Amino acid sequence: MNTTETNIRQAAVKLISRNGYGSMSLRQLAAESGINCSTLYLYYQGKGELLLELILEYFEALSREWARCRPAVARADSRLRAFVACHVRYHLEHQDQAVLGNLEYRSLDEESLALVRQARRVYLKDLQALLEQGIREGSLSCAEPKLMARTLFNMLTHACVWYQADGRWSVDDVIRHYSELVLKMLGAVPIASPRPAVRRAAITRRAAPLEAVS
Repeated sequence: MNTTETNIRQAAVKLISRNGYGSMSLRQLAAESGINCSTLYLYYQGKGELLLELILEYFEALSREWARCRPAVARADSRLRAFVACHVRYHLEHQDQAVLGNLEYRSLDEESLALVRQARRVYLKDLQALLEQGIREGSLSCAEPKLMARTLFNMLTHACVWYQADGRWSVDDVIRHYSELVLKMLGAVPIASPRPAVRRAAITRRAAPLEAVS
């Protein structure tokens, strides 16, 4: 991807997140990108194609980030905590992209929407597998892992809608809140910590009384 296309995408994310997809014109996009409309058409045939590319890029970036943060070996509850942290942090640090990827997909045609749903399923499949691991090992309680994966995705993603960087909650505060909520929802079994060794009191044997010497 060259500099011009990168500028077009960044400008589109900015305009769409600010005013909505329906309000963005190609003329506005070209002006925001610093190019003319004829140059814009060299990269995209229309707004719909660009929107699809941006949403697919969002899911690909999300999957890459989880692949980078995912613990190699761990109990499911520990991996779930890592997932919540990764997912929430990404959405709060990329709010414009996250809002676009989750609110503007309804503007796509059916063919494009099918591609977005497939990308979403790929990401959710990892979360579902994590929940199923927790059920097998007994660290998580969940009757419908597939449904729960969708529920968690929607709940965690919604943070990008209400979060304000200058608000009273930091990114770490939000992650902590959602982590505790999710683990409580799934009845996470706390990892048992070894009991401290209790020193047994030494047994002192009392000496038998000496017999009086006659």
